[in-house]
Amino acid sequence: MTSLFSPIMKKTASAGLVMLGIFLAGLISGGPAAAESQTIIAFGDSRIYDDVASAKNAAVSRGLLSAVQTAAAQLISNQDLTENFATVAGMLSSRQDAFVQDYRILKEFRGEKHYQVLVQATVSKQKIQQAFSQAGIRTKSDQMPAVLLMVAEKNIDDLGFDYWWRQGYADFSQPASVSPIQQVFTQEGFTLVRPDSGGGSSGDLFSGIDPGARPSDHEASLMANRLNADIVIVGTAVAEATTNRMGENIRTFKADVNLRVIDAGTGKTLTTVQKQALTAGEDPDKGGRTALADAAYQAGKYLADRVGPMWRNTEQADNQFMIRVQGDSVLLYLEDLRSALRDQSGVSGIQTSEMTGNSATLAVDFDGTARELANHLLVQSFDRFGINIREISEDGMSVQLTRD
Repeated sequence: MTSLFSPIMKKTASAGLVMLGIFLAGLISGGPAAAESQTIIAFGDSRIYDDVASAKNAAVSRGLLSAVQTAAAQLISNQDLTENFATVAGMLSSRQDAFVQDYRILKEFRGEKHYQVLVQATVSKQKIQQAFSQAGIRTKSDQMPAVLLMVAEKNIDDLGFDYWWRQGYADFSQPASVSPIQQVFTQEGFTLVRPDSGGGSSGDLFSGIDPGARPSDHEASLMANRLNADIVIVGTAVAEATTNRMGENIRTFKADVNLRVIDAGTGKTLTTVQKQALTAGEDPDKGGRTALADAAYQAGKYLADRVGPMWRNTEQADNQFMIRVQGDSVLLYLEDLRSALRDQSGVSGIQTSEMTGNSATLAVDFDGTARELANHLLVQSFDRFGINIREISEDGMSVQLTRD
């Protein structure tokens, strides 16, 4: 897009009445770039006095400010916007040039007393988000979980599932069903965790587990924890040819996408989705990939609309404590510790969110304080080991298992 950006911030007392409240906004770009910038159409208006050129410049300036305001409002919750309105309004109006990447005038109209313009502006949402962060204002992405995708895909002629977490499998290219989900979640402000972003060796990632194409909730949550993801979306995407035909060459292909969303911290399932899509064509591979992408996009859209609120509700839940357990051969004694915790009145749930040979993390739902939970453990008599509570905090404790 050719930039027509020119100094338009000249302020005059003749600016007069300004119309800022009418916006036409829409995402035009797709993929990852959509999270960084947005193309917005907005109205601008200015009162005409003696200088028509100044009125036009003022109208364009206000149209651009409207576009910036529209983009900014999408990045922040209504509550945070209301609480920080003075700061946000001042920041956007004083720095709008920095947030507008380019623009063009789509239409302009000179009335008897007002000059009106319709502008199309490309606004940098990334720069607005950085400005909010520097001002200490939370954006929606700050409140969104980091997401790991574990979708095993099987196209029509595939002998088995294709999935990145198979040990020794170094190809992290995305199957047809994964890219549409990535696109939707990226546009909604989620952080997506790459499977090769954890660092360390693959042995660390797969330590103690050997997940297949359909990993259990426990295996999926462990993988998510080891890759520093907050939630994991796990499931299958399968394409197959149907018996329906159109003539000799045109065949119909169907895709089924079944996904569940798991909280990596607790191992609990937040929600599930099942979507189907049909397509027709001559090439089974192409037809299957198209159906997979269509079904996956529907599933991704469904989940993206629900995961954010569910996550925020989960994060706001009270009385969940993390017990970090360390010691030689922890796995041999972990069930005894879990049993002791279940005996405590007020404990409503226990989930294992991390586990290796010498450490484990338990998420305990308890109607009480961490100190009360620690006192309960201290008076327990364990036959095969003892415990040393090394640290207690508001959200949990650190426990060392000891043996004579």
